[in-house]
Amino acid sequence: MESGQLQRRLGLTSAVSITVGAVIGSGIFLKPLKVAQSLPSEEAIYLMWVGLGLVCLFGAFAYAELGAMFPQAGGQYAFLREGWGRFVSFLYGWTFFWVINAGTVAALALGFAENLLPVFGVEVATKTLPDGTEQEPLALLVVAVGMILLLALVNHFGVVLGALVQNVTTFAKVGALGLIVIGGFLAVGGDASPATAVVANGGEQPEWRMAGIVAAFMGIFWAYEGWYQMPFNAAELKRPERNLPIGLVGGMVILIVTYLFVNWTYMRVVPFEEMRAMGEDTANTYVATLAVARIFSPEIGGYLTLLMAISIFGAANPNMLSSPRAFYAMGQDGLAPQSLTRVSKRWGTPVVAIWVQAAVGIVLVVTLKRFHDVTGFVVFAAFLFYALTVAAVYRLRKSRPDAARPYRCTGYPFTPALFILVALGFFVAVLQVPT
Repeated sequence: MESGQLQRRLGLTSAVSITVGAVIGSGIFLKPLKVAQSLPSEEAIYLMWVGLGLVCLFGAFAYAELGAMFPQAGGQYAFLREGWGRFVSFLYGWTFFWVINAGTVAALALGFAENLLPVFGVEVATKTLPDGTEQEPLALLVVAVGMILLLALVNHFGVVLGALVQNVTTFAKVGALGLIVIGGFLAVGGDASPATAVVANGGEQPEWRMAGIVAAFMGIFWAYEGWYQMPFNAAELKRPERNLPIGLVGGMVILIVTYLFVNWTYMRVVPFEEMRAMGEDTANTYVATLAVARIFSPEIGGYLTLLMAISIFGAANPNMLSSPRAFYAMGQDGLAPQSLTRVSKRWGTPVVAIWVQAAVGIVLVVTLKRFHDVTGFVVFAAFLFYALTVAAVYRLRKSRPDAARPYRCTGYPFTPALFILVALGFFVAVLQVPT
């Protein structure tokens, strides 16, 4: 190994695939029930899923301008450094290292294990010991750790191999979601009206409440989490001034449309009233599982967890494919150990950064142990830095007005302003409202 330069080997297909694949993981399967139980109507559900998708798209507009300006390794880290200086980028880099990315890797690894093991009849429920302490199944931790090690190994052996895995898993899960939507449309005979049901414990119609909005926001944004990943690979993109904006913005449009249709399908076959009546002990996968069972068959519905495991694997891969490039950039800037800049002569990958990130993810898996222990604090920790990154567009427009901008933020100055307001508003709301 030697300290060296990353190589431009990724094309437009990989750019789109990284954006879409980094996002579609567990959220579209795990979070719809929580969202439905937090909001007052089906219309509110659509509003939140589409509205927050558009907010992420507005953020992507800003990231696309920054990525085209600075097509180098590090993504968000590099944008914060250029916009706000080394101190802010230092704070972000280490928060990203210990919390945001490592937490995401750990959460996805645990989600992967929780969904894969039941397919093989392995129990994943927590056991209470005679002394009252809770013990996680060893198999859960072993599979989660194994997934992280496998992803690190794949991405060790070249960015092309990592991108190939990403392309295959992305096409597979988008195709599977497409089949669910088509199956749902055929199952209801093209009827666009929502399914209805009479339930015994439906309760009163919920109202708009801040706690419900925050809970729905957390769930939906986790489902969109990862939209910012692809710019980390800017130094490995061919024609980054073109492929980065198209890959980022185009990927976000695909995601918004996909999520809208999947939620439409869920509510065609699982009535909103029925979702509201499901108890707290209901598995978060139940809405997706029940929908697939009703569209196709109970047997196929039962295997949805396998699809979820594959989907989660595909969402975790970009965290090893893309995120170590931030640590590589930190090492180059002298804000992290120089060893993180070591690039394999043979494979052209930042192998030390990859394996160090894998190690931190494994530590969080062993200490946190459950998927839902991680998702909330990852989303919360990320928001302030999202806002600062988007705000860098304004700062750089003033400080470097003559700099080359192959792509200029669509809707500037309004779209970045809206993103910042939503991000900061949510940040404040979480501090005030128990979730």
